[in-house]
Amino acid sequence: MEELHVNVYIHAPIDQVFDAVADHESFLRSGDRTHTTLIRPGFTERNGLGALREVRVGKRIRYVEEITAFERPTSFEYQIRESTQPLRHHGSTLRFTPRGEGTEVHWTSRFEVPVPLVGNLLGPLARRMFTAAFTEMLIAAKRRLEAAPDARAA
Repeated sequence: MEELHVNVYIHAPIDQVFDAVADHESFLRSGDRTHTTLIRPGFTERNGLGALREVRVGKRIRYVEEITAFERPTSFEYQIRESTQPLRHHGSTLRFTPRGEGTEVHWTSRFEVPVPLVGNLLGPLARRMFTAAFTEMLIAAKRRLEAAPDARAA
């Protein structure tokens, strides 16, 4: 099993950071490559517990993810329910911790690549690719939030 960890400090209040990252359609995007559509809203709030989202990367990769835990403003978890890639997802967690005048975001994900013979080789490659993608999305959120006037005043 592969496990990845991404940490990014964002100089903005925890509530703002949580709201930005939990906004699936805005956060899970990367230029023309990645976009997200909310399939089903959460039970008590749009992006919360029970929300189902479709993430598309390029033209071929598709994931359907369900929010399985949602504790505003400190954490949420999701599980990939469907994937066009050979992937057995064991869950992902995003934790938000106040640090000084900002927020530390810690993203953990656990998965396997169940491909006979080459799965053990593909797993570390997938971990590196996911780590780079998750870091890129958090850095983009960091740039947007830290450029906002209310984040600088925090």
